[in-house]
Parts: sequence; structure tokens; C-alpha cells
Amino acid sequence: MNKIITIASTEYVNALRSKAFLIGLLAMPLMVGLMIVVPQLTKDKVDLADRKFAIVDFSQRLGAVIVQQAQERNKTDVFSNGDDEETKRRQAQPRFLPELVALENAAWEDHVLQLSDRVREKELFAFILIDEKAMVLIDEKAMDRGTEGRIAYHTQTPTFQALPSWLERIINQEVRRIRFEREGLDSQLIQEITRQVNVERLGLASQSESGEIQKAKKENQIATFAIPAVSMFLLFMMVMSSTPALLNGVLEEKMQKIIEVLLSSVTPFQLMMGKLLATVSVASTLSFLYLGALTWFAWNRGFWEWIPLPLFFWFFFFLILAILIFGSMFLAIGSTCSEIQDAQSLMVPAMLLVMIPVMTWLPILQSPSGEFARWMSLFPPATPMLMMLRMAIPPGLPWWEILLGVIVAVGFTLLTVASAAKIFRIGVLSQGQTPSFGRMLQWLISK
Repeated sequence: MNKIITIASTEYVNALRSKAFLIGLLAMPLMVGLMIVVPQLTKDKVDLADRKFAIVDFSQRLGAVIVQQAQERNKTDVFSNGDDEETKRRQAQPRFLPELVALENAAWEDHVLQLSDRVREKELFAFILIDEKAMVLIDEKAMDRGTEGRIAYHTQTPTFQALPSWLERIINQEVRRIRFEREGLDSQLIQEITRQVNVERLGLASQSESGEIQKAKKENQIATFAIPAVSMFLLFMMVMSSTPALLNGVLEEKMQKIIEVLLSSVTPFQLMMGKLLATVSVASTLSFLYLGALTWFAWNRGFWEWIPLPLFFWFFFFLILAILIFGSMFLAIGSTCSEIQDAQSLMVPAMLLVMIPVMTWLPILQSPSGEFARWMSLFPPATPMLMMLRMAIPPGLPWWEILLGVIVAVGFTLLTVASAAKIFRIGVLSQGQTPSFGRMLQWLISK
């Protein structure tokens, strides 16, 4: 045991002194900071070039409306809504410049071909064609929806959604107005009648032992979504940033023959456990610093009351189990390899196991008590992260699910460490053999 502690403390101190630890410490705050700062710096970097588009209106009823609405939009909607006059007159969106195309008895496809050439030559940004039957529902005698005509929008830049969305809104708004007018209905009255009401989202009420009724609290997005997501993804980042380094470390020591010198003083199991405990300590140190910063932020922002204190215990508990599980896997893989290329091919299955929580967290967040969430969180490699996610979602989990999850996670951790230790003992001294999962299985079942 003393040798394990000595190896772990040495590896831990060396890790704290390395540049990799400093980079790992600053990586997440830097990424989060960039995710906040960069959108703020680039929010005003909008392409304000005019969007000129052509209108071919076979119905003779919508083109003029689009032109009029575009002119009104260019006078007001394209400018900022700031407090001072200078900001209010600053253009924030591109102008839409419509052009009504004369029909000249040309067919639909002829217009499409001619206008497509103009778009390629950069004369136009886009064009829209409105079939003569597009307004058929306005006519009293034509109520069959199957006779509706086409409205087609063409562009070479489909990623720009502001123009087609605006056209669709304006066209539907005009169609509704004409339909109401045809039926003799007041559009303003209908708009008032169909106005939506807000539904207040609350939790559950309760009654204290003294008989006092505790009113239901409003649903809080931070407690419902942010805390569970941050808890699971922080746990995921700690695993991803620390456990793959174990594979690289043992592979490097094996390639440089350092491992043989180390095994002259300690057993393979002691060496493996020392490395695992050092990784657990490094990940715990990083997590402690990150959680301390997040707690300080929550305290200053008034979010502290929404963070259940037991989550801190469960986070470190599941962090230790996750590091032991995946750290053992990567150590076992690294011990069987003699070259980096071999290790890269064997890492893929292990990385897929690490990624399972990330691939399934969203449906679990939406239905944390469902069958899918329950069974996925009891799938041993994913148990630490997914149980952490489910426990952080209000109102939490029943005690029997927590107990079952702990038993599954602890049992699988012990099995993984024991299996990895057996593979590590044989593989760390093997040379010149092509690593494979079949060979690892043979070592695992051998006496």
C-alpha cells in the first residue's frame, strides 16, 4: 500500500508541476469565456449588403403588396432599437429590394431559367414565383385546397433564411387579410379573440409538519436544465481530459523501457493503482477548482439556493468511479501496445463507451424517470455520468434507484479494475505482439 501511495503522490506532484495541468486548468474557463465573448463581439458583424430579389406574380395580387411591405421595412425595421439617436439610425439588417418582373406571356420555366442566370451573374440575390392559382382560396367558388397553386423561392444562398422567412410571413399575412375580408370578418377582432394566454409553470405544493402549506415555486430553468447539464458535462470533461493520458503515459514508458525499471521495484498492480489514484487526485483537484469558481458565480448571481448541496458529494463520488473505470480501460489498452498506431485503433471502442452519456443525455433530461433513462443509467460504463444527470434533475430520484445505481457502478468499477490489472500484468512486459481484443481476452481468462 505504501508503494501505491508513493507512486500516486509522485505522479500527482509531477502532474501539478506540468504545463499540461495548467493548460487543463485554463482550458474550460477559456472555452466558456470564448463562447460568451465571441458571440458578443460578432453579433454586430452582419452582412448589410442589399438583397435584391425579383417577383414573378402570375396571380397579379401579391407582388404589389410585397413591394410595399419591403419599402416600409427598409424605412424602419432594418435599423437598431438602441436608446440614443445614433444607435437608432444604425443599420442592423440588410435591405430587401424587390423587382417586379413583367410577365410578357413567358412560361414559368422560362422565367426560372432567365432569373437563375441573373442570380449567377450576381444581379439578383434570389427570386420568387407566384402561380396564378396561388390565391384560388380567396375566390368564393374555389374552396378545394387541392387546387392551390405554387409559390416557389429560388436562391443560390439557401443558408440566408431572413428573406424567405420574411416573404412567407408577408404572403400569409396578406392571404389571411383577404380571406377575412371576403367572409366579412374583422381581422383585428379575430386577432384579439385568438390571442394566446401565458401558462405559469410551477412545481408542486407541500404541507409542513406544522400544517402550513408551502406554495409551489415557479419553475427555474437553472435548476431544471443548467445544473444537471453542467454537472454531467463537467464530469465528462474530467474523464476525457485525464483518462486518455494514462494510455499515452504507459505506452511512452513502455517504448522507452522505463516500465522495466519501475517493475523491478513495484508490482504491476501497484504501478497501475498508483497511476489511477494519481489521475483521480488530479481530476478531483481540477473539479474542486472549477466547482469553486461555479459556486462563487452562483452565489453572486443569486443561483445558490437552486443548487442542492448533496450534489457536490455525488459529483466527486461518481467522478472517482468514472476515472477508475475508464482509466483502467485505457491503462489496459496502453499496456498491450508497443506503438501509437496500435493504441489508436484500440481506443475507438473505449471512446465510444465514454461518449454514450453525451449521445443520450437530451432524451434523458426530458424524461428522467422514464424506462429509457432508467435502463441507460444502469448500463455500467454510463452509470456514473447518467446517474449524476438524473439525480441533478428536480425532484431527484427515489432512494432505491440511487442505491441500485451505486451498487452497479461500484461493482462494475471493481470488475473493471481487476480485469485491467490482469491484462496490465501480462501486457506491460509483452513486446513484438500485435495487440487485439482477442489477445486481451485470452490474457484475462488465463490463470
